[in-house]
Amino acid sequence: MCIIAYVVALLINQSDAFLLHSNALNAQRYLATGRLMAITDDTLEAMVDHEAEGTRLSSSIEGWLNQEWVAQEVHRKMGESAKQSYISARNEGENEIMSVMLKVSEDLEANWTEFDDDAYVNAWDVGNYVADYLRDRLGGERCECSAEIFKPNE
Repeated sequence: MCIIAYVVALLINQSDAFLLHSNALNAQRYLATGRLMAITDDTLEAMVDHEAEGTRLSSSIEGWLNQEWVAQEVHRKMGESAKQSYISARNEGENEIMSVMLKVSEDLEANWTEFDDDAYVNAWDVGNYVADYLRDRLGGERCECSAEIFKPNE
């Protein structure tokens, strides 16, 4: 697939190609061609205390939603759901931000009837926030899909 992306980019632009790739080692291999630039995705491998990080994530989501809208119980519930999804994904070996974001969004969406009546956002808004939150925690550049990251205890 990477070669296909490279060929398509060259045909379209007749210039350097860009590749989004989550594995830095593979990205370096493609960089060696001299024509392909890679943008790598930070992994979550350094974040090893899944319970503590999940709790911090939950508090951040609740704080963000309370600050953005009005304090509601549903915000705590959405944060708790995201925490459980985060912990589950990490315990299953997921180390990529995109995979965790998808797990959080899909789990929320699957149980949306629990949140729908009182929520001002949807499952994918929360998922985007989670991606930004995780990038922020790693010290990386955010896609800024969400509002400012709420930092509990700061």
